Amino acid sequence: MAEQCTARGARGAVAAAAPSAALIGIEMLRDGGNAYDAALSAALAETVLLPPKCGLAGDLIALAWTTDASQPQALLAIGGAPAGLATLAMAGGMHETGPSSVGVPGAPAGYLALAKRARLPLERLASPAIELATKGFCWSRICSSLSEESAELVARHNGATRYYPEGRAITPGTVTKLPGLAAAIEALVSDRDRFLEGDVGKAIVDCVQGHGGILTRSDCASFARAEWMSVEKGALGNLPLFVTPAPTHGAALSRALAAVDESTQFPAAAVHTGIMQAIAWQRRELSDPNGTSMVSAVDEAGTMVTIVHSNSYPRFGSGLIVGRYDLVLANRAGRGFSAEPAHPNFPIAGRRPATTLHAWAVLGPRGLRLQGATPGGANQMPWNAQTLARLVHGELDIGRLVVAPRWEWIPASNGLRLEEGFAAEEETALLSAAAGKIDRVERWAIHSAMQIIAVDRERGVISAAADPRTVGAALAF
Repeated sequence: MAEQCTARGARGAVAAAAPSAALIGIEMLRDGGNAYDAALSAALAETVLLPPKCGLAGDLIALAWTTDASQPQALLAIGGAPAGLATLAMAGGMHETGPSSVGVPGAPAGYLALAKRARLPLERLASPAIELATKGFCWSRICSSLSEESAELVARHNGATRYYPEGRAITPGTVTKLPGLAAAIEALVSDRDRFLEGDVGKAIVDCVQGHGGILTRSDCASFARAEWMSVEKGALGNLPLFVTPAPTHGAALSRALAAVDESTQFPAAAVHTGIMQAIAWQRRELSDPNGTSMVSAVDEAGTMVTIVHSNSYPRFGSGLIVGRYDLVLANRAGRGFSAEPAHPNFPIAGRRPATTLHAWAVLGPRGLRLQGATPGGANQMPWNAQTLARLVHGELDIGRLVVAPRWEWIPASNGLRLEEGFAAEEETALLSAAAGKIDRVERWAIHSAMQIIAVDRERGVISAAADPRTVGAALAF
């Protein structure tokens, strides 16, 4: 299985949650693009192929590591709190879904920031996504599942939408066209940094206000930004670890791994202890479970780019859809902020909400560089920590890292859901460390979607791996 989900090459590699998006990324590399071109074009394609999970009205983080740099850079494109949200929160009017949950979209600024580091024109990078939305694509099973789960939420806030023809979720394999989404991507290409000041931004604000929300055009003009920032540096045993900074959950990942090193006898149990301590810290400082997608790319020069983009949680974000543009509005503001005025995550105007979106990178032995992330809501940090605990114990094969058995945290009960496949001694130690109820599930039953990319300069090999638990794909050439 590790071999089946790993792609290796000498010139480039791409992984994506949608196989068609991975192919589009490879096409950009073959056309002379770099890792930014490949990752961005694949990400824009995913906004069409996976609209319940990511899109132009969501948020984005990225990690980029150029071949000549000693450490990666982080890109944060998380929209700030609308100016009126603090007053609404204190009055008890901020909710996890619906119009009060919609904040300023950050993803458009993030896509544009990545485009500025690409070689190919944005028109070329966006053209596959526009073609998919215009000419049609086959609706995926995961989108059907997410649509069924979100049917009541979407029906509560919308009339007819293209995502629910005749009031029902689209069945898997149905050829689907999203002309409004094609128009929105075209507007991103033409309007660039003025995207949210144009017709699409106006339509977003009109939709929110029409439902009683408080988002304004002034909020969009003031609080939509993307920033390249320094990563936070930690340690993975004796290896350098780099994570995306606050308000992402990168810091929680570093905390979870603090007690794990090469001498740890049972890393699964040790990392469980660290994860639960980090979760307790997150609950005090952060919040925001969410739903996401991601793409990863490496080019011939060795530059690595990981993008994690999200409409937040549950599945169709806030539940509001801008019908003219087929845009699913995210709910990160309602889900990610605390309503307590003294809380460090209170929605002061322009403040970025906490987000579980995060990514990591490791400088391994002999100059090996690895970079990864996973969607998964509240379990993004636990899944990343488990993977990195295996890495510190010497597992450098990215396919084996991706397919290794996993457990997930159950927030409601503080228990665990445990996949088959753990060694007997490791499982015993893990169960003794766990405090809540344990649910056992078959192998591959946990819905992680991890991707890892790697550059082995000593061997001249570029590789990518995509989690077999989902329908993602890794390609290389």
